[in-house]
Amino acid sequence: MIILLISACGYHLRTNNTLAENYPKIKINISAQSLLKRSLVNAMLSSGVELLDKHEEGVTELNISKDSLRKVVQSIGANNQVQEYRLEYDVEYNVADTSTKSIHLEKDYSFDIQQIGGGQQEEITLRKQLAQDMAWAIVRQLSLNKNK
Repeated sequence: MIILLISACGYHLRTNNTLAENYPKIKINISAQSLLKRSLVNAMLSSGVELLDKHEEGVTELNISKDSLRKVVQSIGANNQVQEYRLEYDVEYNVADTSTKSIHLEKDYSFDIQQIGGGQQEEITLRKQLAQDMAWAIVRQLSLNKNK
């Protein structure tokens, strides 16, 4: 009865990530200073992909051509002080000289000038979260695109 109820509501377990089956060996071409680099490496390794530093036979190249994180003023209060910001993260990539794909992520956060230390820490945390979310979005897209 429980299985019938769960399946009737549309609930499905997340399928396994097939990235390692599709691309067993990957070389990532990304700037060393990129916020995305560490998160992307961790996501790839968690997906079972072997990462290489040089191009060899059978190695797929993942090229990150755009890696842009912007902070945009979202709202200003009555005292002409910023109350809310938005972090916008754009990445463009291609795999093995295929067409370029892009991903856009954004997060809003409040800012209080009275708590400037907390606001700066929140921004740092959000930047790291965006990088992790972006890395996993790339992994999911790569897993799906090869299957199509």
